[in-house]
Amino acid sequence: MRNPKIRYYLEAKYSDINQRTRQELIMAEINYGYSVIDKNGNKRNKPFRITLEATIQPKNFGLSKENYKFDEEVFKRFSKSNATIKTKMHLMETAINKLTNNYLVSGEVPTPEDFKKALKIELGQIKVVNEVQQTILDFVYSKIKSDEENLQISQKKGISEGTIKCYRTLSHHIENYQIATGDILTFGNFDDSKYWIFWRVLNDIFKDKIELKNPNQPRKQRKNKNGYTSNALQRYQKNLLAVLRLAKKKYSIALDLDDETLTLEDSESMKDFYVDEVELQKIINTDVSFDVKMQRAKEYSIVSSLTGLRFGSMEDIINKDVQIYSDDGYDFKYVHSKHFKTNTEVCIPLLKPVIDIINSHGGKFPRFTNNPTINEDLKSLFNYVKINDLVTLTRVTFNDGTIIEKVPKSEAISTHDFKSSFYSNLYKRKLKASIIDNITHPDRAPKNPMARIYNKTDMLDKAKMFIDEINKINSEIYKM
Repeated sequence: MRNPKIRYYLEAKYSDINQRTRQELIMAEINYGYSVIDKNGNKRNKPFRITLEATIQPKNFGLSKENYKFDEEVFKRFSKSNATIKTKMHLMETAINKLTNNYLVSGEVPTPEDFKKALKIELGQIKVVNEVQQTILDFVYSKIKSDEENLQISQKKGISEGTIKCYRTLSHHIENYQIATGDILTFGNFDDSKYWIFWRVLNDIFKDKIELKNPNQPRKQRKNKNGYTSNALQRYQKNLLAVLRLAKKKYSIALDLDDETLTLEDSESMKDFYVDEVELQKIINTDVSFDVKMQRAKEYSIVSSLTGLRFGSMEDIINKDVQIYSDDGYDFKYVHSKHFKTNTEVCIPLLKPVIDIINSHGGKFPRFTNNPTINEDLKSLFNYVKINDLVTLTRVTFNDGTIIEKVPKSEAISTHDFKSSFYSNLYKRKLKASIIDNITHPDRAPKNPMARIYNKTDMLDKAKMFIDEINKINSEIYKM
């Protein structure tokens, strides 16, 4: 074990230097010569990274021409008027030296995970209290219960039914793993090795290689012989890591949460299709009122295809009132909606097929059940109306690499495909991309409450621009 070298750097939120004007988290990389053999048989150093638990403006940390790499002179000038960060650096360096001396005296060479954990304890960043007894699942359960109780409190940031659903899904994943393996996950035993075992077990469950019965999931769970796509598993990984970061304020976490390799890389999984205007018209013209599930799928297809809303945003408009704009020669109905994925707001003009559905539900948008159920309903609907031409699916999977296959559209269809249908059909009708973007990708909602009120004027102007273009289309579907 050699004497540790410390490199301070910033956890940048933006790659563009001109955007780096806000406070950024200071990180420290500690390299003490610990090495491992990688999968290619090569020896490489394995430092560990730890937060200083302090932020600073990049201009006070380094020079812009050096991409704000730590600069002693720049930081020294800043520290003359604010010595807080310099003190934290000193405390960290003192703690590292103390631990290093202890390791040298005992002849021990700690792993980066053990060194980091000991350093966090020394700095008081974590408290070793009941870490073994506290299970991760119990923590998730308590988080769900707390958020459900606070859901109606508007002052509570970050709490929504969608967020709670993510926690519920995570709880089911942990339950399934523990049922399949008999291994109870705690904050103290969930290390890097077990982390990846966890995802491999879940992938095998999804492949139906592992059969289990979860009493908390009475509904039959969807399976896929190819397992999870990398992108799907990445979303679940981010949810789990978000929970662990919440828990680390109270518990000692074995997993290195600063390890950037804990989430899979973005992949190019894709479908080569959308629901075109002819197919959408076919769905509108087909009477499926005799079947509740297919009728629900029909209504979802129409509303999503003609508003550009994702499934999550469709939940937001359930209790929204349909509003009427009548001025400046315009007379149209619209709904003010939020795009939760992008945190944006938009006024969406309602086309006649959507208004017909709203009228059939007493002037309200229909309520759709959970996403997996709607996906199954959509498959039944598309099979019934014979939208079955073959389409190409390219899936980058977790374990089995890239899989390209031809399947009937009725098998491949899901709720995610209708937003792209909204865009593709209108683009094919020669609407300007900027006009479509006004509905599908509006500007980020302002944080200031008053600005939100005045911003609606701009949203309505964009809605009128959209209507101007729609009125140029000769179509049974695209009309007010």
